Amino acid sequence: MKFVIKSISKNSGRLGQLRISKESKELQTPLLMQTTKGGSIPYLTADAFELVTNEQQQQQQLLQLTLSTMDQMADSLVQWNRSLSEYVGLPGHNTVLLLRDPCETTPAGGNDRDVVPLFTRRGKESLTASQYLEMVAKFAPDAYQGLCDADTNPESTKKRVQKSVDRTKRFMTECYEQHGKLARLANSTLLAPIVGGYNTFARTQSIKHARQQPANSYGGYVLEGFHTNGLAATALKASQLLPVVEHCLQQLEDEKPRLMPGAYTPLLTLELIRRGVDVFDTSYVYCAAVNYKALTFSFAKDGIAHSPFLDLTNEAVKEEFIPMLSGCSCLACQKHTRAYVHHLYKTHELLGPILLMIHNLHHYMAFFDAIRASIATDQLPELIEHVRLQNTDSEIDYRIEQNVKVVTKAAMGKGFVAAAAV
Repeated sequence: MKFVIKSISKNSGRLGQLRISKESKELQTPLLMQTTKGGSIPYLTADAFELVTNEQQQQQQLLQLTLSTMDQMADSLVQWNRSLSEYVGLPGHNTVLLLRDPCETTPAGGNDRDVVPLFTRRGKESLTASQYLEMVAKFAPDAYQGLCDADTNPESTKKRVQKSVDRTKRFMTECYEQHGKLARLANSTLLAPIVGGYNTFARTQSIKHARQQPANSYGGYVLEGFHTNGLAATALKASQLLPVVEHCLQQLEDEKPRLMPGAYTPLLTLELIRRGVDVFDTSYVYCAAVNYKALTFSFAKDGIAHSPFLDLTNEAVKEEFIPMLSGCSCLACQKHTRAYVHHLYKTHELLGPILLMIHNLHHYMAFFDAIRASIATDQLPELIEHVRLQNTDSEIDYRIEQNVKVVTKAAMGKGFVAAAAV
């Protein structure tokens, strides 16, 4: 993995170029990884995903795969003699393998001295560091996260936080030792996890352990342990998170990329980019779509007041024969109306979340294009203020709350479900 900083600004963060492997294309940072479930973009086929992106965006895709949704594929991958991206039907894209699914809340507990719980569709499994590396080797991703205890959040006690750091140091010691000995990981880059909850002293311990390793032991950092994934990440308070992240970034070398998986809000994402975080994912897009919200926030100054989302379960839209977002060029907005998507929700049609994912992905990737353009002209602070207020008099709330009209979570995967009886 090679990372080069193109420009850096005190006010606007940094632009960079990331090359995951020798044969891969250069990716521009800040970068948006494509979150997957079971190796697929949620609700979209590979052909549908191509329709979401333009030619330039197609060259800038990095797939975020998760062991919690793909563990059942490990044995079959040993027999696969081509790339992991080809296995999941998205050839030509680099892959990053993480332990947990950032789209869903990770259950607390299950931690022990020598194992980390892996919550899969079949239940909980416990992995030692050696078992984890053996499983990762079967996938042979372009990059992967080192094993860590990230079961912390803003409410975690000091004792729980310290345990997460101590256990992560033990796991990573074995990861550093074994990484170079596994033949299938010869072309994979190890990413060092930085844990410690919201305790700056604990975070410093985690960083010191990583930086004490020999040169080239790892290629970048994954900042973990701030939330329990899923909707919890959308509710984080900037006043709590940003000082801790800033403390961490000040101790990390500039020439390694920093990843922060999770459904951070657009406003919090901008603040993290301003401080020097390089890589994010699309879990916020997924969380909005499964809760029937179309992203409508503005990232171009126009003098018009905007709201962060459009709730497609709202009865008020059932006779609105206009696009989900006026002026949007995505396939969903060009071909369909708010009233039609609302109808899909009412009739439980799977096409509903498909159209919402198409729109939300298109909108969020355009948002990242605007971010990189703003950094290049040192105008990120202006973009932050625009996203913060959306031409209104008060700060916009981008938090996503679970739609209470959903009958059962199990039905989400089958498309939209009926409104619960009141």
